[in-house]
Amino acid sequence: MKTVIVCCGSSMITSSVAIKKITEYLDAQGIKIKVIQCKFSEVASNASMYHPDLIVPTGPLKADIAPGVPVIKGTPFVTGVGEKETLEKIKEVLTQE
Repeated sequence: MKTVIVCCGSSMITSSVAIKKITEYLDAQGIKIKVIQCKFSEVASNASMYHPDLIVPTGPLKADIAPGVPVIKGTPFVTGVGEKETLEKIKEVLTQE
C-alpha cells in the first residue's frame, strides 16, 4: 500500500476536499492508499516518520521539504481546473514500480 501526505495550511478544509477526490478516483481504479493529512508545517516530520510515496499540497510548499519524495500540486482540487490531469499524474506516480 502506498502512502500519500495531503497537506494544507490548516490541515482540515482544502486537504479534506483533496483527499476525498483522490481516494474516490484511486478506489475506482482499484488502488488503495494510506493518507496522512497534515498542515504544511508538519510535512517534514510526517515525511521522515511515514516515508510517503507522494506529497500533495493544496497550496505553496517548499520544494525541498522532503528530498526524494515526488510532489504533485493539489491546487486543482480547490479550483477545479486541471483536476482530471492531476488525478492521472497521481495514479502514474503511485503505480510506478
